Amino acid sequence: MNATVVDHVGGLAWSEDPRGIELNALRIDFEGASPHSVSLPRRGPIRLTEFAEADALSTVRDDLLEAERSLGGPSVLRWRADGLGGAVTNEARLIDEPLPWGGGPGRGLPQTPNRLDRWSRANAGEIMPNVMTPLSWSVIADPLDRGFHVPWGDWTEGRRFVAMYDGYVYFNIGLMLELIQQRFGLTGAHFLEAVGGPEAAAVEQNGDSNRATRIRWTKLVRQVPYLLRWLRDQDTLPKRWPQERAIAEAERDRLKALDLPELSDRDILRELTRSSAESERQVIFLMRAQSAVYAAAQGLLWAIDRWLGIEKRNLVLSVLQGVPGIRTQDGNLALRRIAERASRESDAVDFVRTRRAEEIWPSLHGADLPASLVWLRQDLDEFIDEYGHRAAGELEIAEPRWAEQPELILDTFREYVLNPEQGTADETVARQRQVRIDAERQIKDELFRYPLGYLRWPLFRAQIHQARRLQPLRENPKFTLLELSQQQRTLWKTLTARWIDAGLLSQDDDIYYLLFEEMATLARRSEDPVVGARMRSRIRRRRAQFAEWRQTPAPPLRDPRGEVIGLRSVSVDAVVHEGEATESNDAAGSDGPSALRGIAASAGVAEGVAHVADSPAVGREIQSGQILVARFTDPGWTPIFPLAAAVVTEIGGVLSHGAIVAREFGIPAVVNVQKATEFIRSGDTLRVDGSNGEVTILDRA
Repeated sequence: MNATVVDHVGGLAWSEDPRGIELNALRIDFEGASPHSVSLPRRGPIRLTEFAEADALSTVRDDLLEAERSLGGPSVLRWRADGLGGAVTNEARLIDEPLPWGGGPGRGLPQTPNRLDRWSRANAGEIMPNVMTPLSWSVIADPLDRGFHVPWGDWTEGRRFVAMYDGYVYFNIGLMLELIQQRFGLTGAHFLEAVGGPEAAAVEQNGDSNRATRIRWTKLVRQVPYLLRWLRDQDTLPKRWPQERAIAEAERDRLKALDLPELSDRDILRELTRSSAESERQVIFLMRAQSAVYAAAQGLLWAIDRWLGIEKRNLVLSVLQGVPGIRTQDGNLALRRIAERASRESDAVDFVRTRRAEEIWPSLHGADLPASLVWLRQDLDEFIDEYGHRAAGELEIAEPRWAEQPELILDTFREYVLNPEQGTADETVARQRQVRIDAERQIKDELFRYPLGYLRWPLFRAQIHQARRLQPLRENPKFTLLELSQQQRTLWKTLTARWIDAGLLSQDDDIYYLLFEEMATLARRSEDPVVGARMRSRIRRRRAQFAEWRQTPAPPLRDPRGEVIGLRSVSVDAVVHEGEATESNDAAGSDGPSALRGIAASAGVAEGVAHVADSPAVGREIQSGQILVARFTDPGWTPIFPLAAAVVTEIGGVLSHGAIVAREFGIPAVVNVQKATEFIRSGDTLRVDGSNGEVTILDRA
């Protein structure tokens, strides 16, 4: 029986769910005193008669599908019941509303969040600095989340570790602190120092020298059995890594060997699905390794604070440098060694000096390359073959790799060749190794000044040894994961080229605006014009959403429901001007030195002119001897470090990628300097104290 419809009932009708949730249904919105929506099948009988006459809804559906055919894509129109069992429609148009993706309330997160959840850009802002495309999010989000939960089992069940708000990725720092403080009774301050973020800045501003003593020993003792098992598991990670690496490299080589022209679209999707399972395995190992590395660093920070005092903190930074086997550092050194040889040969210097970065690669591979430069082509080819999968913001699949755009790394190489005075790679390695040895000896001497020092030194030495063993796992699993990702990217680009030829896509980067499951749908039903039109609509709408989100920087911290948390330590009020926190002194033109506080990340003091970079492209414009000031740095940035006198970043902690590489190069670094790129201007003269975590503005540009 048809329900009686009230005259003037109406609303909007959509040929595709505007929220992007239901893939194959029409959505009919009812406006009025009790607004609601219903879903209708695209064809077949309509039984949802409690809301309106079936005939009226059938008319709306027919007109909606006709609008979709005539307009060429998912459409929306306004409808109104005529009071006679039918409906009147008008104002048909293509759906233009932005289409969100990712997490946030109602999209992958519990409807009732845990009150202890706290969403932070710390670390997430370093490895995923920008708005993440739908494809990247759909590939990386769940493996990252599962990888975090593996070591903790039931303790974190039902809680989310990774979420997306307004396009930016956040990690649940509240959940991590809950584990550290409430489960184990440990201090969270050292974890915050290792990871960075606005809450770490608050700790630094408070200057709490007693933070290391806040261990709740009763809780810790109760967890000793678990901790022993966990420590044994940690100890196996360096031993397991060679096998994990071999498995990932075998999958990389398998993808590289595929005869792509012989594979159908469905075959390629099957290969990507199979390979994604291996990627997930690698991500889970990476997350386990991260947990172990952070725990080892926390132990060192606690021991130095508790046994020698916070003023000796720079010794921890020193014993963690000069560690061999970090593949990101190996790549930086390899590029410098090529540049060192080039700087000693006049033909190579002239070749580099007379060409812009984007001209070097095609000139090296031109038919008229002089015989004296064949070695340079071969060495750079080998470098790109080994390290060409790197990029800035490299967990974003849409970011071009060095192998695809060699100029992304050759402009840095050019600076190396033309500015060889920064010292050789071998000198850097030897110097940092000696710094590490000297720091370890100093710690031993300092401990032996106290009665209990002879008992504490073996424990400290064991902690140093464990931290060094684990530190390469902060970088190397990600390096290998990205090698595999580069081959997967080749498959995605193959699909893109095919679908552009078939008229399914319009631009080379369209595919990054589809979720992985939507790509599978397109591969299976590429002949269906409705599916093709729907996907093009989603791409168009997500592009609009992407552009909108990119206009607003990500707030550093959010509460359990995703609402922005405002912290005083996140503002420029954290600036200390002649001992007084104020921003207005500088605005008034005061000539006195101003200082910003952050986390000491790499020991030493350096002075120089600031080069403020809001993007990797601007970062690569740094001149030798300048101080790099950036929101973040990741492995894609770090080849420019040897050119810098020091590094200052807004995001990061003691174990940030940039901090690790700065220590390996012996460059002073201060990280987690809130709003550094806003307060410091290019051309300002700075003093960077990487031992005490202070950046002083000596002179304004």
